[in-house]
Amino acid sequence: MTHALTTGRRTVRPDRENRCPGWCARAHHCTARRLPGGEHASIPEVWVTDVGRFIATRYRDQAGHDRVELRVVLDLADDEDTAQAQARHLLAVTRVVVDRVFGPAGDPQEHRR
Repeated sequence: MTHALTTGRRTVRPDRENRCPGWCARAHHCTARRLPGGEHASIPEVWVTDVGRFIATRYRDQAGHDRVELRVVLDLADDEDTAQAQARHLLAVTRVVVDRVFGPAGDPQEHRR
């Protein structure tokens, strides 16, 4: 079961000067106008699932490049060897999924690194 703690919708006041994108959380989240090298930031979207929490935050830098930060918070096994294996497997599987979603289109065999 997944329970979203946020809707991903903007719940902040409108940007009357149109200097922030519609998804930017403004206030203390957004550093685009306050800091050199600052960036726009969304309100984190949090999903609570049966296995843990998934948190995603969108950012846009001064040059207009967008990125997403994804954090996953999970409980590991009590056994150290199993916990290490779980962490490494999660990292490896995450890499495969990220390559499929964000990698070049076409034959996946051609784009292996």
